[in-house]
Amino acid sequence: MIQKVLVTGGFGFIGKRIIKRLLGKNIEILILEYPGTIIPQELKFLEVLRVDITDSKTLRNLKIKGLDAVLHLAGQSSGPRSFQEPYNDINLNILGTLNIIDFCLFNEVPKLLFASSFVVYGDHKGKEKYSEEFCCKPKSIYGTSKLACEHLLMNYAQPKGIKWNSLRMFNVYGEGQDITKNDQGIVGIFMNMIIKKDKMEIKGSLDRYRDLININDVVEAWDLCLHGIACNEIFNLGSGTKTTIEELINSIASIVGKSKIEINVIEGTPGDLKGCYADLDKISNLINYKPKIPLNKGLQEMWESINKL
Repeated sequence: MIQKVLVTGGFGFIGKRIIKRLLGKNIEILILEYPGTIIPQELKFLEVLRVDITDSKTLRNLKIKGLDAVLHLAGQSSGPRSFQEPYNDINLNILGTLNIIDFCLFNEVPKLLFASSFVVYGDHKGKEKYSEEFCCKPKSIYGTSKLACEHLLMNYAQPKGIKWNSLRMFNVYGEGQDITKNDQGIVGIFMNMIIKKDKMEIKGSLDRYRDLININDVVEAWDLCLHGIACNEIFNLGSGTKTTIEELINSIASIVGKSKIEINVIEGTPGDLKGCYADLDKISNLINYKPKIPLNKGLQEMWESINKL
């Protein structure tokens, strides 16, 4: 029975929503966040441990009793940014994850859930629907770092007795997302562009496609994984639906009330993928996950939440 968990990166978009879900189940939550990061108003009543996950000495000296699991979401999460600051990905994502595994060992934490990404797959010519059995050929430093973390779970955490799961999240969007970030979150980026202007510059072709997964479905999967018995498994976490960039732009434009958007296609981002969407057979069979939020409903709820700000 899960009674007490630690969430790294708990101030982020996904972390905050997972915490809210778990609090509703009367689970005790501790948050581990980078020193100096501003605490969200809704989390001010929780205990926050201010630690840099690259600081192995401080983490090693952090003693917490009774933790049933660690949900590890802290790290650098932008593909484009990883090309500009590659050392940051190596330090935060790889070294940071190794330190979190050691923290689990020192504190006898039996379970570790890891926030991975679909970008570990890279491109697979002739394939659109990606399963966990596909070989991984990441095209970015970010994807490479996430894949390295999964190998740390398999080859370091597991032999030492930690049960783990890695959730390869596809493109997460939804209510509460910061749409002002211009290098992270494709739905938020496009929504911000469309709100501000009637003209858009799009990096890469309009027939590229993505699997867009609503934050509520993401939280559901993390909850199921935390309380499930399937361990030492990698799961795709997506909607299982293909959406082209052009379809996404048109859907957002319709929801925000713009009938025509002028699009200028420019050179793509290094390491960007043509497209893929998630094969959900494994996660459906092992933890009974099924996405529930269709894209138009999710976009509408996101737009309504922005209007309330």
